[in-house]
Amino acid sequence: MRLVFLILWCFSLAAKPLQVEVKAGSAVLMNAETGALLYEKHPYAPVYPASTTKIATALFLLAEKVEDLGKTMRVSSDSLKMRLPNQSGDYPPHWWYTDGTRMGLREGEVLTVDSLLHGLMLVSGNDAANVLAEGYSGSVPLFMEEMNQYLGTIGCAGTRFLNPHGCHHPEHVTTAYDLCCMTKEALKIPKFREIFSTVAYMLPRTNKQGPRELKQNNQLMKPGRYFYVKAIGAKSGFHLPAQNTLVAAAEHEGRTLVAAVMGTPTTGERYADAIRLFEAAFSEAKEIRRLYGPENLFAREIPGAKTELAAALKEEIFISFFPSEEPSCRAFVYWDAPRLPIRKGQRVGEVRILDERGQVLAKGDLAAKADVKGTVFFVLKDTVGRWFR
Repeated sequence: MRLVFLILWCFSLAAKPLQVEVKAGSAVLMNAETGALLYEKHPYAPVYPASTTKIATALFLLAEKVEDLGKTMRVSSDSLKMRLPNQSGDYPPHWWYTDGTRMGLREGEVLTVDSLLHGLMLVSGNDAANVLAEGYSGSVPLFMEEMNQYLGTIGCAGTRFLNPHGCHHPEHVTTAYDLCCMTKEALKIPKFREIFSTVAYMLPRTNKQGPRELKQNNQLMKPGRYFYVKAIGAKSGFHLPAQNTLVAAAEHEGRTLVAAVMGTPTTGERYADAIRLFEAAFSEAKEIRRLYGPENLFAREIPGAKTELAAALKEEIFISFFPSEEPSCRAFVYWDAPRLPIRKGQRVGEVRILDERGQVLAKGDLAAKADVKGTVFFVLKDTVGRWFR
């Protein structure tokens, strides 16, 4: 049995946000493991996501719906219905633009879920998004109800999506923060990571079309002015109300970060903003902070003992962190329940440093500073008790 004692003070360490200027109207840089925010500019402001919506669609499908990537789906006429970009009036929100991005699916065509997911993410197929939604939920509106409920469970409080592809609707909104949360969750899924990082995919022959290659159109992922070697995936979007949008992930020295850049005036500025955010974070040097050492004493009463148990750390406790992710943390003492007598130097517990999520950042063993013996009554009672066991 262990006794737990919360030390009555916390380390409210203040993170130093990255000093970066971006052209985007709103932007967030998030640690994909911890959820820590390294940079934020209007992170919770409502924005139109455009095709970055497809990250949420892929996440929901892979987390909740897809069991067999080889399952086939038939393209319906409803999944291919389109409207003009400036068309007004009463139309279903899942109708996509006549000039929108597409896989080029044909009515009655049969494809695997794996092929449709690649079409969704690599070439931003609005048609693929509708086919997947209809295929798994029976209708696109029902799929959207289910997807919005799911997104609420992962903390996306500012999101309400009306279609699975991101074509504009005035009520189809999210936030830069929510998009990072979605991507953070999606990166936990190996299949999502695989598709997210795929540059080219050979689409097999179908009953309507021959084999053809799908190529990633995101400029962070292919040679050119904005190629970024640390990028592991990206999804861009555009329509006039949203302007240029981008969600991207990058890795460097074991650290995975997600950037959401929303509403840049030009295509290039979204990529430049993302690279600036990533590079500002990846150029940080880790800091090391000493929290406790052998000079710190901890004490507790031991039933039946002549004296109080005093203990100290055997070694110093340090935590390391990047300046933009400096954690708030709390210290706990976890006491063992050793039998009397306790010898000097005996392990009697440990100190743990926990972050806000309850994750252990560091810990160290506690050792008794001196012998602790039982009272005469305790020793007598203990001896008699052992005789009759």
